[in-house]
Amino acid sequence: MNNWYKLHSASILLMFTSKVKDLLIPLLLTLFAGGTGYGSRFTSLLFPILIIVILLYSFLYWVSFRYQFYEGELRIKQGIFIKKKRYIRKNRVQSVDIVSGMFHRLLKVEKVKIETAGGGMEPEVELAAVKQKEAQFIRTQLRSVDVPNQSEGEEAKELGLSTERSFYYKVPLKSIIIAGFTSGKVGLVFSAAAALISQIDQFLPRGFYENSIGVLISKGAVFLTGILLVVAFIAWIISIFITVIQYGNFEISKNDKELIISRGLLEKRHLTLQLNRITSVRYVCNPIRQWLGVWSIYVDSAGGGSKEEQLSTLLLPLGSRKEIDHLMKEVLPYAQMPETIQPLPKKAALRYIIRTSIIWWLLTFPVMCFLPNGWVFFILPLSFSYLGWLRYKDSGFTLRRNQCVLQTRLFSLSCNILPKNQIQSITYQQSFFQKKRKLYTLSADILSTTGGRTFQLNDMETDEHQNIFEWYKRNNK
Repeated sequence: MNNWYKLHSASILLMFTSKVKDLLIPLLLTLFAGGTGYGSRFTSLLFPILIIVILLYSFLYWVSFRYQFYEGELRIKQGIFIKKKRYIRKNRVQSVDIVSGMFHRLLKVEKVKIETAGGGMEPEVELAAVKQKEAQFIRTQLRSVDVPNQSEGEEAKELGLSTERSFYYKVPLKSIIIAGFTSGKVGLVFSAAAALISQIDQFLPRGFYENSIGVLISKGAVFLTGILLVVAFIAWIISIFITVIQYGNFEISKNDKELIISRGLLEKRHLTLQLNRITSVRYVCNPIRQWLGVWSIYVDSAGGGSKEEQLSTLLLPLGSRKEIDHLMKEVLPYAQMPETIQPLPKKAALRYIIRTSIIWWLLTFPVMCFLPNGWVFFILPLSFSYLGWLRYKDSGFTLRRNQCVLQTRLFSLSCNILPKNQIQSITYQQSFFQKKRKLYTLSADILSTTGGRTFQLNDMETDEHQNIFEWYKRNNK
């Protein structure tokens, strides 16, 4: 494949719709801009001018973008006014992500995202639209082994590739629904609704909010409570629907060298990760999921993460301990969840409680003195003190032969498995107050999508730090 290739012509339409979506608010403002004063004719032309500019940009982007494979490199030429050439060697590629949105499937094309080490929050290369067979060919050129699903098997055979996989698992729909029910996306639904209301506020009649609130208050407390419960229920249903759309048909495949994650109902995403470049595995559960005995699994690598997943890659939306043990035994046996964790020393408990609740305790006295029914505020410092106790009780560490396990809690509980050979550095820190109590803070750095991620465990016993450093030095000899 030494010739220069261009993107599919559908990329013009897809690029145009993407830019319109990104600039939706400014476009709406220009659409409704106007008036009778000076300059009204110009403002009325802003909307069509912007649409034409976006369409022209999309066309010129398609014309100027070219790519080729040459001697193990992916070469890119792009740029409308400033020409840019990019050369990416095969061994620098961390992940290849193939995305098929609704429009992509209608046009029979796919988007290819290529991540490299330390590529940041955006993909190193994004091919907006290529034919489906070309997308598979690009992936096979950048990966040493291809692990296609059933629908891709025939295409892979045409290319002379093996379709064998050593493991396959499909997440049950029930688990995805429970994940949506316990995900906390309800807050995002309310935030989106608030943002929408803020945008349409200017189109509502004057006094709309005052009149509406007055009507609701006149109905009584029982009616208001019922309205709030209905709104909360609808938001919960929407959050479950969003999760099912995002993570439906969640499939995990593995071969000798790669991990393949496929998911999505409307926008299908097909992510390929190299097993030897996974830098951490995280088991995460919020208090509700902990009570239910279910966990989510995330993996970090130097590419492939997404913003909605805290720049990591979701390996399992939700699963019981039994399901997790079965999955990890087949996929990443070295990163199985530990049975026990070495707890922190008892003298660290008070420090965790104080750090978590001190601000709320300082606010308690003035609130109780100067506000009516201020005693109700007393619930907050008590709640945060309990959260501080949970952070202490659930935190700890374990050293295995080839992994370091750091377990921490902010609000959700996170059990982090760090392979020895993926830890970039280990840092020992000790403040003035920690020194008095013979405690210290341990930090471990790994590579991730943004370039690096730090895992930190506060208030460990001082005697333990030498053991950890000796363990790490033995690894690096």
